[in-house]
Amino acid sequence: MSVDLTKRLSGLNPFSSNSEKRGDSEDDDKGEEIDSTTVAGGGHGGRASEITKNQLRVSQALRSYLVDRMVLTEAEAGVDADDDGRPSTAALKALLEQSHIQVPAALTDRSRPLPEYFISSSHNTYLLAHQLFGASCATGYETALSTGSRCVEIDAWDNPDDRSEPKVTHGYTLVSNIPFRLVCETIRDVVDREAAAEAAEGHRQGYRAAPILLSLENHCDAQGQQRLVDIMLEVFGDRLLSKPVRDKGAAEEAGYGPHVLLEELGSKVVVMVEYHFPDEQNDDSDSDSDTSSSEEEEERNARREYKRKRKEAAAANSVIITALAELGVYVQSVKPQNNS
Repeated sequence: MSVDLTKRLSGLNPFSSNSEKRGDSEDDDKGEEIDSTTVAGGGHGGRASEITKNQLRVSQALRSYLVDRMVLTEAEAGVDADDDGRPSTAALKALLEQSHIQVPAALTDRSRPLPEYFISSSHNTYLLAHQLFGASCATGYETALSTGSRCVEIDAWDNPDDRSEPKVTHGYTLVSNIPFRLVCETIRDVVDREAAAEAAEGHRQGYRAAPILLSLENHCDAQGQQRLVDIMLEVFGDRLLSKPVRDKGAAEEAGYGPHVLLEELGSKVVVMVEYHFPDEQNDDSDSDSDTSSSEEEEERNARREYKRKRKEAAAANSVIITALAELGVYVQSVKPQNNS
């Protein structure tokens, strides 16, 4: 119901251009809704999954090809088997269980300092589609993490309906919102599932659960920030990296550099907290140079009001409380002071 309502209200968006009002909307804010079957091949990757274990079918043509290439015998391939395509012989099942790629050890090496790695990141992870009027859903985090992302974004806002439960949404839009707590619970469940997978099949496939970085975009006041901290500590428990992994001076004694090694993070949830320089300037501009002369005066006024509200909110929430800042043990989000 709420999704249908926001879609109808989207036509009243005061920030849309004249071309959008005429129906010539930009494609950037459109797109089909995604789910776990539409991203990265459904998120199977190279590891065994429910699909590879129970849902794969092998056609008669492929079985005959395996026989022709002398990979399997007719009996091993089950050429004449009446199995509805399901692999019914031990040899065929064993073939399907083999990894489809041999990854060089250098690509899975976690012994280097964290800054030396590129991290697969997800932007606006909570959105399934439509950045102006779409639906937010916690399953977006499960999808992103299961398809290879190791850094997910959380846009946290104060919830005027319940100050004790901050919300996650795309600010200043008609996008729906979800509880911050639900997002944390979803990520926690992924951590537990990956830990179970490592215990069950890691010895056979060499799988190791990796850390998950939370790119936390804070839009909460001091009270809301404290609730973010409380909820993360409560939901994540010992899964959350809340203190350095080595004692002060231990790195130098062991011959390590100043940066933490990726392998030292294990499979922890690592919070990336925003850092604001004391003299940081807001990069929003009051210039209307991006507004065409054909736009009506009310549209320009709406844009100015939008920018004013964003500036006020940014100024109010630019101070990060100590409890939240301390969770940024190793990773901080810092905006460049000079965009040139």
